[in-house]
Amino acid sequence: TILVALTGDSGLEARLQTAQTLARRFDAVLVGMHVMPPPFIPIADGESLTYVLPELIEAQRKVNQKVKERVQAAFQRICGTGPSVVWQEAEGEPERLLAETARTVDLVLAAKTDEGSHVVEQLAMAAGVPVLMLPPEASEAMGTSIIAGWNGSREAARALHEALPFLCGAERMILCAVGQEATRDLDPAAAMLQRHGVAVQPQPIDEPNGDAGEILLAQAAAHGADLL
Repeated sequence: TILVALTGDSGLEARLQTAQTLARRFDAVLVGMHVMPPPFIPIADGESLTYVLPELIEAQRKVNQKVKERVQAAFQRICGTGPSVVWQEAEGEPERLLAETARTVDLVLAAKTDEGSHVVEQLAMAAGVPVLMLPPEASEAMGTSIIAGWNGSREAARALHEALPFLCGAERMILCAVGQEATRDLDPAAAMLQRHGVAVQPQPIDEPNGDAGEILLAQAAAHGADLL
């Protein structure tokens, strides 16, 4: 089951194309969820009483409804309908509601946008399942060439195991370990992946004073990776 977090940003259609492609690749049920934020109500500072006109609240609800209708129309147009395509909508705090729904799926797709960046971070910490962060213009053909970071930690081990469906289908997968400490069990990690049929290439990088994140991004660019 794949859950795609739906927001009305400019990258929505590209994100839906990616979601549909992955659902077909993994024979998965695709759940599209759109969370409408509750109408904004100012909070009084204790010294003054704030009154919000009902018309203002209703206007905000109408705006949210229009966004929802546009998102739903795009979802149905690109992903279709049927038992393997599920639309969900809710009103409330997007971070909390998406995280709760995510705990009953196998993979979450969310966008790194100005509108949804906090949602992605919250999902990564609270969902309990793999979260795939998509760029604004996501590619449908992701997972051909993959870079993964390894440092022997619990988080790195979870990332590798949760990414196995992608890793097993990749044409090339490079496992990078930055610094001597991280490379100590790089070969056993690569051997584990090889037993799953992953075309893995272990790559130790001796950069004791380098930033591991920047190095991984540079490696991804150098190797033309489409998934990190």
